[in-house]
Amino acid sequence: MEKMSVETIKPSSATPQSLRTLHLSTVDYRMQSVYTYACLFYTNDPSIPREETTQKLKTSLSQTLTSFYPFAGRINGLAVDCNDEGAIFIEATLGNSTISAFLNSPAPDSNEIQQTLLPLHHVPKTSEASITWPLLLVKACYFQCGGMSLGICMSHKLADAASLSAFIRAWAATARGESGTVGKPEFAGVNVYPPPPPHDAFKVAEVHKPKITGVTKRFVFSGSKIDELKAKVAQPRPTRVQCVTALLWRCVCAAAASKTTTSTKVLFQPANLRTKIPSLLSENLIGNLIHTSMTSSRKGEEIDIQETVKELRERGEELTSLVQENDGSTTALGSKLLVKMFNDYSKLSNEPGDSMYAVTSWCRMPFYEANFGKGCPVWVVGNVAPRLELVTMLLDSNDFKGIEAWVTLSEEDMLSFEQNPELLAFASPNPAVIF
Repeated sequence: MEKMSVETIKPSSATPQSLRTLHLSTVDYRMQSVYTYACLFYTNDPSIPREETTQKLKTSLSQTLTSFYPFAGRINGLAVDCNDEGAIFIEATLGNSTISAFLNSPAPDSNEIQQTLLPLHHVPKTSEASITWPLLLVKACYFQCGGMSLGICMSHKLADAASLSAFIRAWAATARGESGTVGKPEFAGVNVYPPPPPHDAFKVAEVHKPKITGVTKRFVFSGSKIDELKAKVAQPRPTRVQCVTALLWRCVCAAAASKTTTSTKVLFQPANLRTKIPSLLSENLIGNLIHTSMTSSRKGEEIDIQETVKELRERGEELTSLVQENDGSTTALGSKLLVKMFNDYSKLSNEPGDSMYAVTSWCRMPFYEANFGKGCPVWVVGNVAPRLELVTMLLDSNDFKGIEAWVTLSEEDMLSFEQNPELLAFASPNPAVIF
């Protein structure tokens, strides 16, 4: 990094007094104190000067914050104080690196991306809960060749992956002068999941301190390998996400089994409720509108891919049944889903060696359509930061046929996991990004 400038971007229009407080839902509040982030990579367009690109990004960000006003505020207890304090915008220059060289040999661990291309160094004590956190930070890094990476971090207290995608879509449209082509964001998460009880405000530091150990590595499943995996599963119409999730879980449990064979492993899979209930929930609804299903392994038993895919489908059908039984009230449905999630969590034993493994899919989200005037990104990376152990993110590869899995494990488990021959039969460890 050769040089860097930091600027606070405020909404172009002041937030009305009537919108100054946004209450968090129970699910929002109980999220880890981390950022949901996407890092978008763009090749150089020599017809557009760097200064013009940077100014357009900052001006359009200010305009976009007028409708996404909570992200210019700060969290205060159980609510967001929408005080227009502003988002952070950082512009940086990378020394001798070109985007072609970077993508030809991607960082072997996501830690390099987080430390270099994301604006997290601007946040003090990122591993601790803090009401002083900016809810939105952006970092535009320019490579020597003129290419650019755009790192966008949104507080997970207020944004899931779908919220991040909606924001990027709106910001890009504004930068192109097409803001009227996207819907307005809706901050009504408490109409689905109720707000937390007041006494929860005193537990934030204890509950939300994230784990930041481990290592994160990238494994790419090509479209053809996913087809082979689907054939192996031999289930009627398995989805590519189900197949990849089942294989990853099998390999993760095999890596952990080298230490103990008597523990219980639990697979969590968050689902985006907007796509499950489009008749009730708008795609422009901002917040943590997710429902987490749970699948458990039996102690000492090997994970079977076919059975796992079957169980994942059954969990999805259970969610569909809950939705179909609903009388049309989002509040009633949210209460049912919340009770189910809490009941699932209460069944977990806290015996030594037991572990929870989460796989989150960002596939089919339109991150690759984010055109700020320089064309669409040639590569997209997404995750949470600081990283959380035993969490895997699935994203579309840039040909939209494959899946990129960013897997976070302990260093010990990763050594075993990345050498698993069954994994390597379907996935390539950190290949070059072809564009």
